[in-house]
Amino acid sequence: MRKWGLSLFFCLGILASAAAQEFRFTTNVSSTRVAQDEPFQIQFMLENAPNVSGFHPPSLNDFEILQGPSQVQGQSIFNGKRSEYIALIYVLQPKRVGNFTLPGATARVDGNMVRSNPVTIEVIKGSTGAAQAPPPATAPGFPPRRSAPPGIGDEDVAEGILRKGEDVDAKLRKNIFLKVEVDKTNVYEGEQLTATYKLYTRLPTNSSVTRVPAFKGFSAKDIELPNPPQATTERLNGKLFKVFTIRKTLLFPLQSGTLELDPVEVDNQVRLVKLVQDNNRRNRPRDVFEDFFNDPGFRDPFNDPFFDDFFNRPEVTYEDVPYKIQSTPVKIEVKPLPVDTRPISFNGAVGNFKMSAGIDKKELTTDDALTLKVVISGQGNVNLLNAPKVDVPGSFEKYDPKVTDNIEKNSNPLSGSRQFEFALMPLEAGQQTIPPVAFSYFDPAAKAYKTIRSQAFTVNVSPGKQTKRDQEDFSVDKNVLIPVRKTPQHWVKDAAFLLGSTWYWILLLIPLLALGAGILYRRRLNYRQNNADVLKHRYANKAALKRLELAARYLKEGKEHAFYEETSRAIWGYLSHKLHIPFADLNKQLVQDKLSSRHINGQNTHQLFELLDNCEMALYAPAHSNDKMQGTYQQAVKVISQLEEELKTKQELI
Repeated sequence: MRKWGLSLFFCLGILASAAAQEFRFTTNVSSTRVAQDEPFQIQFMLENAPNVSGFHPPSLNDFEILQGPSQVQGQSIFNGKRSEYIALIYVLQPKRVGNFTLPGATARVDGNMVRSNPVTIEVIKGSTGAAQAPPPATAPGFPPRRSAPPGIGDEDVAEGILRKGEDVDAKLRKNIFLKVEVDKTNVYEGEQLTATYKLYTRLPTNSSVTRVPAFKGFSAKDIELPNPPQATTERLNGKLFKVFTIRKTLLFPLQSGTLELDPVEVDNQVRLVKLVQDNNRRNRPRDVFEDFFNDPGFRDPFNDPFFDDFFNRPEVTYEDVPYKIQSTPVKIEVKPLPVDTRPISFNGAVGNFKMSAGIDKKELTTDDALTLKVVISGQGNVNLLNAPKVDVPGSFEKYDPKVTDNIEKNSNPLSGSRQFEFALMPLEAGQQTIPPVAFSYFDPAAKAYKTIRSQAFTVNVSPGKQTKRDQEDFSVDKNVLIPVRKTPQHWVKDAAFLLGSTWYWILLLIPLLALGAGILYRRRLNYRQNNADVLKHRYANKAALKRLELAARYLKEGKEHAFYEETSRAIWGYLSHKLHIPFADLNKQLVQDKLSSRHINGQNTHQLFELLDNCEMALYAPAHSNDKMQGTYQQAVKVISQLEEELKTKQELI
């Protein structure tokens, strides 16, 4: 029994070790639903892959490559398990709206060709609203920093050293975090406040912003930051940190009450240094860390011009640890503007403003028009200013104003001017007076409303060549009086033009027919929604052959890469729908298991996987043979048709 027990524990240990070193090849995206003007990150990662001899990304023709490819490799620890990885990272931006499926990257691992999971990206139309949160493209990525500012000494350098038995999570929480700084937490509706998001770190890290706040209930205007971001230094609790400003935004509350600034999220790859004791020094009583810091060559490694050699020393190793952090939400109390003292001319301006008004001409004819120009300038919510109310006499016709903005770039508080140009057309000749223009705003500093008025404008209008004439009605008998009837008249009931006719009944039935059609359509829609899987199963073959028609067109045009890509998509899409496997989970082993559960083995399965291998090899090792493409197309039609016949006749085992 003891031998059996030891054998069992030995087998379990082997299985646990194998599970801990499980090979994975995955495709990850920062978001599967992005706007057309919104960059996103895609990462192809090989974990615990032995003997990698080739690594090829998929075609990215539908996307613009903003950054990359950048290759990262290292070690990570998750839930106590260590794994080694190699990753290829791109930053992409869609070229157009639609749904795009990336088939995944390919790599040759230990002599075998492997593929990562495909991903589908939904691209929607971008928006340009003032309160819309800017796309993640504005969120900078922070390159690994290998220089420390003056003043960082040995104690700070030691934070990057991972000692034996030290808690990694505690070290990360203490040395890298996010802060949100706001200059005000209690403001009036429409009053500006400034929110600054900062990353504090004392560790070498490669960071990227994965989620930015939406600023619900605010109008937001971002201040442009340098790209790449420049580090500054701040001392907190006696420790010096490098600080990166992630985002700085001017906010204007659009409503009163308690509003919350959403957190920002940042993904970090933190590099920690580990020291390995040299065998020749094992018997020395001194601490290896003490030897390290007493070495004159490493007294301040961050200022060493040969810092890269530090990681290549035999007594030093390092590991990259993933670490996701987010800031704490901030609550803002927004007070409503006073109502009792609000002037009639107030239209939402909050800040400190000046106004000027003038007309371009004082002498004109009824054939001309004049322009009344009103310019409002100052500090506050300039980008939200509404046109002041201009009261003109009835002898003028007024048109909607033309608005021109002149806002100072990166000003804080927001400063600038907004110009309104009103076109006024005189309708009558004579001396006309345009009343003064009144503009009111709320001054948060004075906690009171202030009103500015211009002077009145006098205009001399002379008759033009075209005189205004009232419309005359020249219809027959328009001006003839109806004779007075002195005796009672006999009323005759005329036959109804529509009531009781055929059209009457037809029009009466149309709403009933429309109601019946709506009920049938609703039932059909509910059926499709409740039986989506059944419909996918039924039409899988049709959809696959439709995709192969597109591949046939590429075959005819001689577009080899597009042909093999469409053929591969058609087959994987057919298998996903027919075998009820999510597209992201598709792999050859899972397809093999599903087919085996339905008693589909042998030649058809062999031809299927052979076809998929041929497509993969052709994509990344093109042979430029039209005959080979023709054979692949015929084989794809044959494989899908044979699988369809077998899937119709064989049921899945229970």
